[in-house]
Amino acid sequence: MARAPPNFGVNLDDPDDARQAATAVLILSWHFQTHQVPRTRQLVHTCLFTGQGWVDDLLGGKCIRMLNNMRMNVPTFIQLCRILREGEYIIEGPCDKVTLEEGVAIALYGLSHDLTQRVLGERFQHSTETIYRHVRRLCQALVRLAPIAIRHMDTDATHPWIRNNRRFYPWFKDCIGAIDGTHVSASVPRGEQGAFRNRKGTLSQNVLATCDHDMRFVYVRAGWEGSTQDSRVLLDAISNPDAAFPTPPAGKYYAVDAAYRHMPGFMAPFKSGPGGRSQTAQKGLFNRHHSSVRNIIERTFGVWKMRFKILDGPMKNYPIEAQRNIVVACCVLHNFIREMQPYDVSLPDEVNMDGGGTEGAQMPQLHVTPEALHDWKELRNAMADHMYLHRNE
Repeated sequence: MARAPPNFGVNLDDPDDARQAATAVLILSWHFQTHQVPRTRQLVHTCLFTGQGWVDDLLGGKCIRMLNNMRMNVPTFIQLCRILREGEYIIEGPCDKVTLEEGVAIALYGLSHDLTQRVLGERFQHSTETIYRHVRRLCQALVRLAPIAIRHMDTDATHPWIRNNRRFYPWFKDCIGAIDGTHVSASVPRGEQGAFRNRKGTLSQNVLATCDHDMRFVYVRAGWEGSTQDSRVLLDAISNPDAAFPTPPAGKYYAVDAAYRHMPGFMAPFKSGPGGRSQTAQKGLFNRHHSSVRNIIERTFGVWKMRFKILDGPMKNYPIEAQRNIVVACCVLHNFIREMQPYDVSLPDEVNMDGGGTEGAQMPQLHVTPEALHDWKELRNAMADHMYLHRNE
């Protein structure tokens, strides 16, 4: 008679005992595999063509390669790195495994082509944590550089673009730039999405910007929720001392669209309303020429977003403060490229963009005396009359 195997007090016919026995077998199997069988760790980034090697290859190769990948030529890239190093906007540590040049290239490549951290990690052969750290570091450095890079160069003389155009001169001789808002894709937690959802139904931050006639940003206010009206952002910029808005000198002004209030320092077009045929023709002519002057901000936005695809989105899952820094950093880079490469042919200046404001939106009230408003309206009327009188010259 065969002996039954010992059950050690376990009754396999009992469901509870059977479950415990199965669990014990799994635990023993895991223990054997993890402690008895040696495992070989496989490296992730094993490409012999490292990120630094790629950057060196770009710097020594044809200029068009650097333009295509980094949106700037070799001298501009070298000058940017020199400013960041000598100005101590980025401080290199003795133990840093990534050079300043490679770190700048990581961020530029990601901002220009809207690449994920995993894709950047594969290209530069670094971990996603390293990639994020260098993107954040460059953006923070450029934000600190912004007060120097984003400002007016000259507001006294009439810009040649105005002076040499018979449609604009002499009527817009005191226009020093244009203002408008634009939307940049945003990524926010579900509980905050309502405020960031714009009138098109997408998530965005509303960015107020001012540019001069050289298509350079002279002021940027980023981080506002996408549902906020452009006029509300401008009101905050004007009334908040911490916003450091560049108020036009006396007699000078920015060209703005119908979403903004026509008041000293801000020249808006005529709004549609009753009037005789001659008066309507005068206002229509003024509005067409005014629109051409103001279009400089739309062209600037267009080139800016074509250069830095990350702005079109969908935005990566960065903290909202980091997203604001990305906007400002891209403005600084845009200005730097315009200064170093004024005749850059890699991107067209003529870019068709939708206007930012609508005539139905009303700017919140800002205290301006009735006399000042009256004088400013009379100035616009006089400009329209004189423009219409000399329309055939």
